Amino acid sequence: MSVLDLQYNFSGLSLKDLLEARDAYHFHLLSKANVVGTAVGYYLIRKTDPWPTKSGESRLGHGKPKTPRTLDNSEVRDYSWPCVLAFVKKWAADEEFGPAGQYDPSQSLPKTLYMQDGRAVPVCTVEVGETRTHKVAEPVWGPRPSHPLGGGCPIIVERQGERRSATAGCLVTDGFTTYALTARHASGDVGTIVRSVLREGEDRIGVSSGVNLMRLPFSEVYPNYPGRRSFSALDVGLVTLDRLEDWTSNTYGLPALGPMADVHEGNLSLRLIDQPVLGYGAASGLIRGKLKALFYRHRSVGGFDYVADFMIAPGDGVETRPGDSGMVWHLDVTPRDQRVDVIPLAKRDLRPLAVEWGGQVLGDTSHSASYAVATSLSTVCRQLNVELVTDVGRGVSGYWGRTGHYSIAALAITAVRDPKLKALMETNSSILSFDLDAIEQSGFDASVGALSSDDKFVPLADVPDEIWKKLPKSSGGRTGGRDSSGGGGMTNGPEHPTHYADIDAKHPDQATNLRELCRTDPDTYLTIEAWQNYYKRLTEVAKAEGRPKEANQYSNKLKKGLLPFRLWQFFDTMVECLSRSDIVGFVTAAGIAAHYMGDASQPLHGSYLADGDKYRDGPRVDADGNAIPYGDGVHSAYETKMVSRFASTLLPEAVNELAAMNELRLCKSGAQVARATIELMHVVAEELPPQKILDVFEEAGGGSKVAMLKAMNDELAEPTTKVLAHGARYLALLWDSAWFQASSAGMQPASPAKLEPKDVRAKYIKKTFVPSLTLDEVGDVLKVATHSPPSGWHP
Repeated sequence: MSVLDLQYNFSGLSLKDLLEARDAYHFHLLSKANVVGTAVGYYLIRKTDPWPTKSGESRLGHGKPKTPRTLDNSEVRDYSWPCVLAFVKKWAADEEFGPAGQYDPSQSLPKTLYMQDGRAVPVCTVEVGETRTHKVAEPVWGPRPSHPLGGGCPIIVERQGERRSATAGCLVTDGFTTYALTARHASGDVGTIVRSVLREGEDRIGVSSGVNLMRLPFSEVYPNYPGRRSFSALDVGLVTLDRLEDWTSNTYGLPALGPMADVHEGNLSLRLIDQPVLGYGAASGLIRGKLKALFYRHRSVGGFDYVADFMIAPGDGVETRPGDSGMVWHLDVTPRDQRVDVIPLAKRDLRPLAVEWGGQVLGDTSHSASYAVATSLSTVCRQLNVELVTDVGRGVSGYWGRTGHYSIAALAITAVRDPKLKALMETNSSILSFDLDAIEQSGFDASVGALSSDDKFVPLADVPDEIWKKLPKSSGGRTGGRDSSGGGGMTNGPEHPTHYADIDAKHPDQATNLRELCRTDPDTYLTIEAWQNYYKRLTEVAKAEGRPKEANQYSNKLKKGLLPFRLWQFFDTMVECLSRSDIVGFVTAAGIAAHYMGDASQPLHGSYLADGDKYRDGPRVDADGNAIPYGDGVHSAYETKMVSRFASTLLPEAVNELAAMNELRLCKSGAQVARATIELMHVVAEELPPQKILDVFEEAGGGSKVAMLKAMNDELAEPTTKVLAHGARYLALLWDSAWFQASSAGMQPASPAKLEPKDVRAKYIKKTFVPSLTLDEVGDVLKVATHSPPSGWHP
């Protein structure tokens, strides 16, 4: 930049000034072989450049050789001035142009654009390498929400024999019909069936409306801004929803939807540059970023340029991926002095700002990153003649994982008998779960899923679902994920069979089922060998009777449920941790064990009817008129939707039920813990038979309508409160038993210790901490030694 340039007051340039200058020099800039795109924003200062001194010393660092300016090594500072950003493939110094250099002087980029009326606009050159878009690929899904659906849910269509995926951004309405807004390429032609991948599996959610936008002349979208031979890229489409009652207007993992950030020519300014934004993509989960530039010209076809309203830089190491298109980016307008990491996401002031429709990989060869390109949401709504919906449904739901598992953990603390142990668990209650009052609030869990995707601490009671039952981060999953394979929204690994045990089916060689055999003769049947034989005989019978699918399931090591043995393993770990005075390990194992005891107290987790009777046709039919299996979909309807929706009435009653229950006899070993788990599974099945849950579900009409959930709750609320109380009761038994087993050797801590979440997280993200093992492997780690409880203890 010359001395003459310094005489201009660049700080007074407006957004319109920048756009006029870029448009006037449009062909000149793009004629340079090295230029790959342009945008407008603030001048980027290298992070290594000195800040200006009080004496007014030049902040441009004249006379010093300059390293290439890149998006990674530069930043916007408070004294940065408005400019046109020119993105180039390769950085070239001034001396490289001319007779002695390697480039023709005509290819040199101007440092200033001079207008006819005397204005001057600076140009900031940034090396980004060869720009490239994401490859089209089947995404590895992030944390999958459950019902009700909302922003952040996956959107899937089948077209020409391939699956196309995107993200549901938000709900909009034309005053008559409510739609889910998403990327055009995944909304499909009119009438195309649209599905979503939820935690319970893949399900139809609606059909394409045929209403979409691909591009519009820039001058039509922004009539007061110059934009010759330019298109405003939009790429959005609308999905007509099957059932509005299945949806919430909120975005998964984010606080309740606020008013839209209404952006138009009258208020759009460079003040948006460097402002923080958040979004939730179906592929990436929670993503943080910053608005890096405005009106990014990213490609040219047939002499026409395509312009994106916003270019968004990734933050915190999480980048946008294929499958995120359609997500809504929210502007964080939380006061700057409050915008710190300790402010919970649920308390942030967020405003829907832009719809992502793609991503480009920018940066030098060593520091490339995926930058999101997005269109103003207010522009989209204006062009489609729709309005943003902000008042549909309640917060995005959790599951027996969230509402149920966290409730059981919180309840169990109240039932602990030993004063020291109770004090320890109360001191660390926020490590284990949430307060019951918080759990009862509608939508309390809207931001829990975002914790794991953001690599933040997750309260222990849902770590198995939120962390362990995911692919590792290196495969696009979670830090601490333990799954071994994944694809199409589903994952497999040794953690999955530890959550259930379908032991109410008749034993092929006995007159009763395995659960009853384990209760009456545990020495014979509550063993690894007996369970292996059980699955082997079920496989042989299924093959003989011509049921190959069932035979494959029983022979698959990742389908052989082993829940009682998993709790045996946790008991051993808790005692072992206390023997080493490892209180962090003890509390971590105790909190995570709450999840498995919660599973044991859910009647469908111990039944072959876990998600319906696959061999019996029900009264409902699918879109093609084929009978749907009896009770299909019951698992999520009961465990997820009903319990979450009516938590505010179910939990207080569960507290009363727990208070009225008798204490249980302590367990002396892991084997006795496994027997107690079998007893819990028996008690809850007697209290609320799985078949009854299926019958009530079908009688109420099946599906997930609010009226159906209410009808289920009317019938099942009372036994459900008892089931929750039993889960808490047996979880407290597990904790007390491990505590007293260790106390016989003087292993108790002297006083309750307040643990640090980071230390607890460091434990549970290790795959070696209570490793996830199959039935064929878990026997090698189970301990059989026993010790009696201390004298004077009376259960």
